Amino acid sequence: MSTDVIGLGLCTVDMLFVVDERPAFDTTMRASQYLRQGGGPVPTALVALARLGAATSFYGKIGDDPDGDFIRAELEAAGVDTRPCVVVPGALSRVALVLVEANTGERGFTTRPESCSELGPDELDRETITNASILHLDDADPACMQAARWAREAGRTVVYDGTWLHDDLDEFLPLVNVPIVSMPMVRRWMPSATPEQVVDRLCAYGAEMAFYTLGADGTIARSPAGTFTYPAFPAQIVDTTGAGDAFHGAFIYGLLQDWPIHEIACFASAVATLNCGHLGGRSGLPDLAEVESFIAENRKRWEAGIKRLA
Repeated sequence: MSTDVIGLGLCTVDMLFVVDERPAFDTTMRASQYLRQGGGPVPTALVALARLGAATSFYGKIGDDPDGDFIRAELEAAGVDTRPCVVVPGALSRVALVLVEANTGERGFTTRPESCSELGPDELDRETITNASILHLDDADPACMQAARWAREAGRTVVYDGTWLHDDLDEFLPLVNVPIVSMPMVRRWMPSATPEQVVDRLCAYGAEMAFYTLGADGTIARSPAGTFTYPAFPAQIVDTTGAGDAFHGAFIYGLLQDWPIHEIACFASAVATLNCGHLGGRSGLPDLAEVESFIAENRKRWEAGIKRLA
């Protein structure tokens, strides 16, 4: 059975608490909402793809503890194939505490120490990686590097969620067809660069198209069609957890459909916006009909905000 997208990356159990303000030590604060949900950049993007109708698989590493069982069960319930996952006997899976500010939807994270080692290149199966049309990665570690090499050798497309800065980025980026980077990474990688300089540098590594996501300020993209800025859709923000992951999943869906870059940007922005209206990284992930309806209502305003830079 062929797979549209396979992803490698970090997986977590997210414990989300909605609070009115940042808690301080020696104080007690009651949360207004609580949710336990699977998380992680690539797994959440795969869930977004599955809800849109794509066939997806996840290659991650978890413990055989109850949290690991929860991670797999949530992915499988969403339609993501977890058979490639590596389960480590006696190990603890990753758990994240997520504090969500009620008024803004902004978050803060802390994680418990997990005892799973990182997924290693020797734990990957080449045929499993190259069976998918698109490989989605969230790091430039050795396993992701190996997977990217195999995918490129097989003529597959590699999409990179650039959230964390890695020492081997210069070696890794030439293996990536479509890098999508965010502000936390760029602040460390190119702290004084303009958004246009960021996408220019990404394309200098050989990217077919490059995106830099700017949160509420939208995105900037460079491709053979030119360099454009795209606005964000107006939204009522409940929680921004998973907004970028939803964007990446929807973006990849557009790649699978072979849409032009403007259409992909519109679609991905719409999915990210819809997801921000709910608590948790996956609660608001829409199906295709929901996205199409949202875009039909808001397309004219969104298109009016597009600007060509070059």
